[in-house]
Amino acid sequence: MNRTIAALSALAISVTLIAPAQAADLKLNIESIAVTSAATGGSGSTRGPALTIFDNGQVLLGGGKSGGTIFTFDQTTRSLKPLGSLIAKADRPNDSRFAITDIAILSQSPTSARLLASYPRLGKSKGCVEVVVDELALDRTTNKLTRVGTWFTSKPCVPISAVQHAAGRLFAIDETSAYLTIGDLGYPEINSRAKRGDLGKTFRITKSKTTEISQGHRNAQGILIDDKGRLLLTEHGPRGGDELNLITQGRDYGWPFVTFGEPYSAGDYVIPEKTGTTAGYQAPLYYWVPSVAPTALVQVPRNTSSVNWGSWAGQLLMGTLREESLVRINLDANNKVRDTKIIPVGQRLRDMEIDGRGRLLATTDNGDLLVITPRL
Repeated sequence: MNRTIAALSALAISVTLIAPAQAADLKLNIESIAVTSAATGGSGSTRGPALTIFDNGQVLLGGGKSGGTIFTFDQTTRSLKPLGSLIAKADRPNDSRFAITDIAILSQSPTSARLLASYPRLGKSKGCVEVVVDELALDRTTNKLTRVGTWFTSKPCVPISAVQHAAGRLFAIDETSAYLTIGDLGYPEINSRAKRGDLGKTFRITKSKTTEISQGHRNAQGILIDDKGRLLLTEHGPRGGDELNLITQGRDYGWPFVTFGEPYSAGDYVIPEKTGTTAGYQAPLYYWVPSVAPTALVQVPRNTSSVNWGSWAGQLLMGTLREESLVRINLDANNKVRDTKIIPVGQRLRDMEIDGRGRLLATTDNGDLLVITPRL
């Protein structure tokens, strides 16, 4: 039975401008809009909200104090309003990691939308953690948000004491299906293929079917189908070995057996068999040592919008946490990374999307929404 999620009271925001960031080949204008009520705090850290954008420029943000609230942000009026909450209080500890990870739009019209939202929650025993994907219906006239049902629940449910690396990133394929990433969740037996279940994998999901696409991923935080039809993934390695991967059906990308990174310590939850290599497994298109901590991945528009990105048109942009930067990636038609460029932004970038005008919008762990445009 559908469950209507009650709307909450409106919240205030503030707007400031910060100095433009500069790269050698392009200058960026960065406008910062404070949306701190949409960020999630807990356990000494703050997580920036999940982000998606409708065709008319309306923004949805996921997170907030409860971790499970979906907000609507109007770019014209600069108003932020909560639509309702997905995660019951009993299903999460006071931990910023227990928040909406991603929101994907399956379909939209001026009056309605169908959405997917992913998030980690406590399992039935409350002593373990699972990653869930829910389908939602949004009445855009009344701002009424309804939970339609659950498409996916990860297994095994991992002991809460171990939990990290949930992933849970989404990319809508069409009105009935999406790609989904599931991290290794810090599962101590991730090196057992018989026990790992859904962990460390990518899937194609529908309401009634889940199809495994690939395995051997540690923490995939960026997912994209580019304009050449390539399924691309960015993921965190341990102490280096962050990767950009081209995903192919049935391939194993090596984690936790091989990595270009290094184990944290002898007492870590899993120790890779080989480091500094991915020999015997699918190699990444590119890797970073030391770590940059990659997050969302987008493709720069090919100047078909009102924003002209110049030489960056068609290239990839990746957000980062550790580097507090954008990373521009020039990936050619032969799947070769020709060059990369780190562009400092000064904030940890949690999620990113391109809006209908061709602007880059990004959320940060400071609780800001950045509007980024080129200044040619």
